[in-house]
Amino acid sequence: MPQFGTDENPIDTSYYELLGVPVNAESNQIKKAFRKLAIVYHPDKNKSEEAEEKFKEISEAYQVLMDPQLRAHYNKYGKDKDLAPEGGFADPREHFQQMFGGDAFRSIIGDLSIGEMFSDAMEQSAAEEGKEGEADGADDKPGHHHQVSKEQMEKMQKQQQERVKKLADNLLHKLDLYVKGDRDEGAAMAFEEQIKLEAEKLKTESYGLELLHSIGGVYSSKAKHFLGLKGGEMPSLFHNVKQKRHIMKELWSTVKSAMDMQAVAEMVQKAEEQGIDQAQRLQLEEEATNRAYKALWQTSKFEVEATLRQVCDTILQDKAVDKKIRYKRAEALRIIGYIYKHVEEGKPVSELVVKIKGK
Repeated sequence: MPQFGTDENPIDTSYYELLGVPVNAESNQIKKAFRKLAIVYHPDKNKSEEAEEKFKEISEAYQVLMDPQLRAHYNKYGKDKDLAPEGGFADPREHFQQMFGGDAFRSIIGDLSIGEMFSDAMEQSAAEEGKEGEADGADDKPGHHHQVSKEQMEKMQKQQQERVKKLADNLLHKLDLYVKGDRDEGAAMAFEEQIKLEAEKLKTESYGLELLHSIGGVYSSKAKHFLGLKGGEMPSLFHNVKQKRHIMKELWSTVKSAMDMQAVAEMVQKAEEQGIDQAQRLQLEEEATNRAYKALWQTSKFEVEATLRQVCDTILQDKAVDKKIRYKRAEALRIIGYIYKHVEEGKPVSELVVKIKGK
C-alpha cells in the first residue's frame, strides 16, 4: 500500500527545507522566510547563474505552502504535476508588489517598477541564453549595452505614461463624490467617511501605514500648492520650495539605503572569504536582508511619490477643465491627504477629526 504523509509528518519536506521553515510553520513564518530569500535571489542583487531558477523554486514553494488546500495535498502526497494554484503559479514579480501594499493599493499606486525590472531581467537572461554559441565578443561591441538600456528606458517611459493616466482616472473617480456633490456639509462628511473606511482597510496591508503616510504627504502637498492663499494655505511658492526639499531628502535617503545595503553585502562576502562560524554568518545575513528590505522600500517609496506627483499634476493642471472644478478637486485631495497622513495603527480611523485650514 502506498504511504501517505500527514500535516505533522509530511511525505516530502523539500518545500519546507527550501524556505528554511519547520513543517508546522505558520503563514507569517512562511511569508517572512520567502521575503528574505526573495531579496537574496533578486536579479538586481544576485548576479549568479542559478539565482533566477532559485527564485522560481522558492516562489513555487511559497505559493503551495501559503494555500491551505495545496499544502495539505503536498503534505499527504508530495510534489506532483497537479500541485499548482488554480490558473497556474503566479508570475514571481507579483510577490514584489505584495511586499509593498499588495493588490489593495494597486488602484492608487499602480504596479511597482521593481516587478517589471525583475520580469525584464528574466526575459533578458532567457534571450542571452538563446544567443550562446554566437561569435565571441558580441557583448563587447560598442553601443551594445547602450542600445538595450535605451530600449528598456523607452519601454519604462511608455509604461509610466499609461500608469499615470490610469491612476489619474482612478483618482478622479474617487474625488467625484466631493467634486460633483452639493456644496453642503453633508456631502463633505459623506466623502470623508468613505475615505476613512478605505484607509481603515488599507492600513492593515503590508507597509500599509507607511504607504498611506507617503501618499497622504504627496496629496496634501500638491493640494495645498494649488489652493494657496485662496484656500487658506501658505503661498504656493512656500509649498513649492517645501516639495523640492522633501524630494531631495528622499533622494538622498534612497541613495544612502542602497549604499548601506551594498556595504553589508561586501562585508558578508569578505567575511565568508576569511572564514566565519555559523552564528556570525547568520547574523550578517540577517543584517544584509534588513538593509536590503530598507533599500527596496525606500526605492519603492521614492517611485510611488514621484508617480503620484505626476498623477496630481494631471488632474489639477488640466486646462481643459474649468478652474472651479480643479479647485474642488484640490479640496477633495487635501481631505484625502489629511486622513491618510494621520492614520494610526492602534486607533480607528473613524475617530479621526479632519482639521483643515479654509475648510
